[in-house]
Amino acid sequence: MKTNYLIDTPPPTISGNLHIGHIFSYTQADIIANYQRYLGKNLLYPWCYDNNGIPTGKLASSKGIKDKEEILNFSIEKSKEYLSTFKSCGINFSDNSYYTFDKNAIEIAYKAFEFLKEKGIAYKAETEFLWCPKQKCSISQSELDDSGRIERSGEFPEIKKGLGWFINIKDHIPQIKEKINQIDWKPERFKQNALNWCDNIKWDWSISRERHYGMSIPNEENMTFDTWFISSLTPQLANSSLTNQTDLNIPIFDMRFQSHDIIRTWAFYTIAMSYYLNNQIPWKTLMITGHTLDGNGNKFSKSSGGATLPKPLLDRYKTSGLRYWASSNTLGTDTKIDEDKMKMGWRIENKLINAQKFIDMQISNGWIGESPKLMDEYLSYKKSILEHFDKFELDKASDELYYFFWDIFCSKWIEESKKEPICLTLNEILKDFKLILKIIL
Repeated sequence: MKTNYLIDTPPPTISGNLHIGHIFSYTQADIIANYQRYLGKNLLYPWCYDNNGIPTGKLASSKGIKDKEEILNFSIEKSKEYLSTFKSCGINFSDNSYYTFDKNAIEIAYKAFEFLKEKGIAYKAETEFLWCPKQKCSISQSELDDSGRIERSGEFPEIKKGLGWFINIKDHIPQIKEKINQIDWKPERFKQNALNWCDNIKWDWSISRERHYGMSIPNEENMTFDTWFISSLTPQLANSSLTNQTDLNIPIFDMRFQSHDIIRTWAFYTIAMSYYLNNQIPWKTLMITGHTLDGNGNKFSKSSGGATLPKPLLDRYKTSGLRYWASSNTLGTDTKIDEDKMKMGWRIENKLINAQKFIDMQISNGWIGESPKLMDEYLSYKKSILEHFDKFELDKASDELYYFFWDIFCSKWIEESKKEPICLTLNEILKDFKLILKIIL
C-alpha cells in the first residue's frame, strides 16, 4: 500500500502577475514532489492561493473593483491564470485545491479563533499597537524590515492606542523555540533566522485589521483577520482539501516549502499556531527557497509590474530549460536568470532523443549485447543521484545527472558501443535513467 507524502504548498497571493521567480521556487519544490512520486508515494500537494489580504483588495481596486463579492470573484478568475502559468512550466500539483477565503478556510479560521479565545491565548484589549499610516490599519512587528520600515509601504509605523485582537506570543517563546528546533530545516542555517526572530519579539501578534475586505472577525464591525492568521492554518486548509473536513487536529505534514523572506511571518506563525492547537510541529521538513533577482540584484515582485515573465523564456528554452536552471541552484540562495543553464536543460532533452534513436538503430541492425560492468557503474551513479535528492541537494543531483548523461553515457559509453555490442544494456540503462530525469525535467 502506498504511503502519503503531505506537502504544505504556499498559496501565492493574488496581487499581480506571476513571474519567473515564482517558477524558480515552485519548481525546486516540484522536484522534491516528483522524487517522492518516484519513490511511490501518494502526494497531497494542493493547488491553492491567498485572496483575503490587502494586496488582493489593492489589485482589484486598481481595476475599479470595490465590492467585496466582486473582489472575491475577480481573485478566483485571476487564480485560473496563475494555475495555467504553473502548469505550462511543468508544476504538477495533486488534484486537491483550496483558497484562503473558501467555506472550509472560514470555518477553520473561526474554529481556531474560538479555541484560542477559550485558552486565553487570543485576547481583545485596549492597548498600544503598530499602525501603518498609508494602509490605515494596524500591523504586526513581523511586517517591519530591518530598518524599522513597514515592508509593504516603505514608511515608518506609528504607535496608536485602541481596541484590537491579539495572540499572546511573548509568553510562549521558549515553547515555540523548542518546536523550531524539532523541524528539519533545509538548509539548516535558516533555522537560526527563526530563533533570532524569537529573541527580537517585543509585541504580541496583532491579528485584527481595520478594513472592509477580508475575513471578518466574529461579532466585530469593520474588523478582519490579519492575512497571516489564516495563512498560519495552511496545514489545516491543505488537509481539508483531502478530507473535506475542517479539523484543527491533523497529522504532521512531511514538508513545507517557502522563501526565506517570510520565515518570521508565515513559517513562524504556522509553527506557533501548530504549537497552540496541537502541541506539535506543523511539518517534519521546512524547505527554504531563494529569490530570482533582476539585473540590479533586486528580487522580482508581482505588484511592481517590471518582473520577467515566464513565457518568453519558456518559448526559448521550453519547460526542460527552466526546470534544469531551477534545479541547478542551491536551496535558499538568491540567483539571477541564467540562460546558459537553461540551454543545458533543453540540450539534455534533445540529446536524450538522439541517444535513443542511435541505440534503437544499433539494436535493429543486430548489433546487440550486454555489459554487467556498465550496469554496475550506472547503478553507482544512480544511487549517488538519488541520495542527493533525498538530502534536498538539488544542485548536486542536477550536476551529477548532467555529468553522467553527457560525459559518461553519451560521450563514453555510446562511443564504446560503436566498437562492441552493448546496446541492450545501454537501452536498459536509458529506460531507467529517463525515470530519474523525469524528477527534474
